[in-house]
Amino acid sequence: MVSIIHQLGNTEKLGAILVAAQKRFGHYGFEKTTMSEIAADVNMSKASLYYYFPDKESLWWAVLAKEQNEYFALVSANMSELRNPEKMLYEFVRLRHGYFTTFLNLTKFRFSDFYQIRPHIREMIDQLLSREAGQITAILKQGVVSGTFEIENHEQTARLFLEILHGLRMIVIRNRPMMEIKQEDYDLMFEKQRNFIELFIRSIRNHRSL
Repeated sequence: MVSIIHQLGNTEKLGAILVAAQKRFGHYGFEKTTMSEIAADVNMSKASLYYYFPDKESLWWAVLAKEQNEYFALVSANMSELRNPEKMLYEFVRLRHGYFTTFLNLTKFRFSDFYQIRPHIREMIDQLLSREAGQITAILKQGVVSGTFEIENHEQTARLFLEILHGLRMIVIRNRPMMEIKQEDYDLMFEKQRNFIELFIRSIRNHRSL
């Protein structure tokens, strides 16, 4: 992955830069966002912004990392408040859908830019899936311990769960330019994933405990 590089400096200012960049990239995309605009948003010169981030791409990667960390922190916090593993799976998919929507907004590229940076995004997604697989595995294990689920291979089932969610997403947005994905597409994507969860839970539910 492209390394996230920034100089040591005022951590409060660094946080303000990331928040401003997060809003800019999310609303306008990578191409239409400029370092000058981000610098103006935090009341600093463009030269001062380059002290923290040498270029727009390194700042963009830092924003993606921030989003991902916030996503996993939110999942962990929400999971800790739930006791029912079935509800945990539903909540996980809801949060995951929200994160994916934000991720797409942050990755609005021209196709030429996207294919140039695509290998690095692929690496980030692989790392994301690995962490998600760990979270789903933990939920499934909790379900087995509580007698809610009946599963033989937790890790394999977790991977399959995520792969099917990805497939359902791609059915909706395949061959579609990211700039053309609309709210109804996101809604349809979420509806398909919700329908799948119902079938999935039904298939792994321990009916002997009912």
